[in-house]
Amino acid sequence: MILFIKVLCILLAIVIIALVLLQQGKGSDLGSAFGGGSSNSMFGALGPSDFLGKLTKYIVAIWLILSLLLAYLYKTENSAVIFDEPLIEEAIEDELSDEIPLD
Repeated sequence: MILFIKVLCILLAIVIIALVLLQQGKGSDLGSAFGGGSSNSMFGALGPSDFLGKLTKYIVAIWLILSLLLAYLYKTENSAVIFDEPLIEEAIEDELSDEIPLD
């Protein structure tokens, strides 16, 4: 399951990169990126309303959800090994000592 989600996330990341590179920018020169364009917003007056913009938005949302799910699955898979009860009890017993330090 984790391997499938990991491969899917990698494929979606490649698709996202390709979609971003395929999109045409609103301004043709560097000055439009710093407020020289016709609008102050990042994507122009109407936003990314074309097909590639909407497709990119939905694929990024799916990628984000899958990445969070992958992080959750890794956390739950490894928490049983990390927080094993005998290891915690052994660490507590090692720290406790009958000696009282004298200053």
